[in-house]
Amino acid sequence: MMKRIVVAIWLVVFGGMVFMSCTKNEENTVALIGTEYYIDDIVSVIPDSLQSKFWNAFGTIPEGPVPPKIEGSYVVEPKTRVASNVSMWPLQIPEPNMWLRFSDQHNGIVKMDLFETTETITDTVFVCGEGQDFAVYFIENMVSELGKMKRGIVMKGKMTDEGLADFRYATITLSTENSSSSPASQTSSGSFFIYKDGDGLAKIEEW
Repeated sequence: MMKRIVVAIWLVVFGGMVFMSCTKNEENTVALIGTEYYIDDIVSVIPDSLQSKFWNAFGTIPEGPVPPKIEGSYVVEPKTRVASNVSMWPLQIPEPNMWLRFSDQHNGIVKMDLFETTETITDTVFVCGEGQDFAVYFIENMVSELGKMKRGIVMKGKMTDEGLADFRYATITLSTENSSSSPASQTSSGSFFIYKDGDGLAKIEEW
């Protein structure tokens, strides 16, 4: 489990960024001390009784300060739901493919383009790791006819010549403001979903 060390710089400067979408991709942007605790803050909303379920399914997160270069285009085919604490959603269900593109990586941030049938995101997100292991993480603010939702997103994998091996993708609900009674809108704070690539490897694919 992650170390819990109070870092003064994080408390004063970085702590105020938790509820922003991400950083901006400026040449002078530097990942601040304590960025790994940003991940810890994302997962802290999961109830204590369900923390072990999350970590058993997701595994550890590489927290090193020197991630590998993850620039490139990849496809998660198919994106498969493998764990959740929301009982209404069945597991081992393939979903539509998800495409990822990473570019302009520097100083602990990387530009991310994400596309799937239900969502398109272009933003600058945080990256950390060591060796060939990496994690990407950010806060997403979603607005739809169902209401507003704030989610923490964490991805991880291992860089290989074929793509992102052992790929995992987790969404964790931080807060919701629902305007619908639909079951799809009723995921509360602490709800999580974990996905992986169908065969564990998000292959290189231009798109």
